[in-house]
Amino acid sequence: MADEPEKVRGKILVVDDYPANVKLLERNLQAAGYETVAANDGQEALEKVQAEKPDLILLDIMMPKIDGFEVCRRLRADEATAVIPIIMVTALKETEDRIRGLEAGADDFISKPFDRGELLARVKSLLAIKYYRSMLAEREKFHAVIQDLSHGIVIADGRWRVETISRRAAELLDRADEDLVGRDLADVLSTFQVEPSLEALRQMTSKAVTVELAQEDRGSPRYLAGRYTRIMGPGGQLHNAALVFRDVTEMRRKEKLKRDFLMLMSHKLKTPLTIVGGYLSLIDQGRYGEVPPAMAEAVRISLVKVKELSDLVEKVLSYAGLTATELERAGQLVAVGDLVPRVRDRIAERYRDRRVVWTIDVPADLPRARAPEELLFIVVDNLLDNAVKFGDKQPVEVRVTATEVEGRHLEVSVRDNGPGVPVAQRDTIFSAFSQLEETFTGNVAGMGLGLSTAQRLVESWGGTINYESTLGEGSRLFFTVPSEFSPAREANGGGH
Repeated sequence: MADEPEKVRGKILVVDDYPANVKLLERNLQAAGYETVAANDGQEALEKVQAEKPDLILLDIMMPKIDGFEVCRRLRADEATAVIPIIMVTALKETEDRIRGLEAGADDFISKPFDRGELLARVKSLLAIKYYRSMLAEREKFHAVIQDLSHGIVIADGRWRVETISRRAAELLDRADEDLVGRDLADVLSTFQVEPSLEALRQMTSKAVTVELAQEDRGSPRYLAGRYTRIMGPGGQLHNAALVFRDVTEMRRKEKLKRDFLMLMSHKLKTPLTIVGGYLSLIDQGRYGEVPPAMAEAVRISLVKVKELSDLVEKVLSYAGLTATELERAGQLVAVGDLVPRVRDRIAERYRDRRVVWTIDVPADLPRARAPEELLFIVVDNLLDNAVKFGDKQPVEVRVTATEVEGRHLEVSVRDNGPGVPVAQRDTIFSAFSQLEETFTGNVAGMGLGLSTAQRLVESWGGTINYESTLGEGSRLFFTVPSEFSPAREANGGGH
């Protein structure tokens, strides 16, 4: 971000056909901390402006070849140089000459011989004006650009008053016919349910968070998704709030159809699986008579496979049951140091045939996590399961750490010594039904829902999930979760 105007030190082009005048002006300016560039006539001045891009020009009027008036007119006619402040330094005192200078585009005048204090005061003042003029020009360009973007963009000031809103944003919010500039952001979003709530957004300390907006009290529901970003000023205060979002209504509709189908199929599979597993257990226990050794081994293997299939069904049910509006938002306070060992024991039981070396590093004084305990359990379970399931070395090494991070959050990290993520699949590892195989063989247990489910859960409580990976050496998956010191999120997700 640019410095404040009073702290600006810029480059100044001094234009005069008398070398003594140039040296005098340069000496005074350089002593005040400015960088200077010199030109001896109008033509050279125009060339130096293009080459040096000065922040301000001290321009003599009476020069050979091209006089100061014409230089000023040409600079003002060029969009690239139109905002550069120009101070005309002249011995001319006639009012008519000054009017000509103003008509040519001059910003100010200094008479020869000049006073050093007056010179520096006017330079400082015009550099400040140039700073604001440049900011205004950039703002106008930005406003023109965002009007044609497919995403909606709303930018508010530090008090949440809308400064800029794109045409697309107004359309998506059903406010295209209203003048929304100057309105409170909460008022602009009042017809939508916002997740996390607007109150939570006001209190947040992290730089950015995923946001969902839902308008369900209409004939055809509308769903928007995007990012809320805080832009801080030099003193640590909120300078701007930016909301960028897109229409995900069709995506949500398809997700619902997919979840409904998965839910139906999973329930249809669960009942016969329970019956088959029950009878196999009775056979294994000898309830129907003594089981021959060869058959006993076959029954044991069948029970293991039934259990694997049952686990798959449970994962599908868990995934299908997750919706943006049904996830619990307020959460409980969970001790990560107690939860991780419980998940580890469950994973160890699941993969009894694998040798796994576990390292758990969770400080005893780590703040508790603010999240629904059963959902946090699912996330950690999915990450640990992923680390063990894809382990290709003996032993499989899994290291779990938890630390405090910026924004009153905790970061939970799971590092393994596995094969790493293939480059071709690095953009899809959080996609539903994606597995880390070059081609689908069906030999890797699971349906590729683990990381997709984890991502949806983590984002539901305002966290983020990501990974680092080195092919052949292993991966680190990590996610953040609000700590007990972060504000609780409202369960209803209201937008008011």
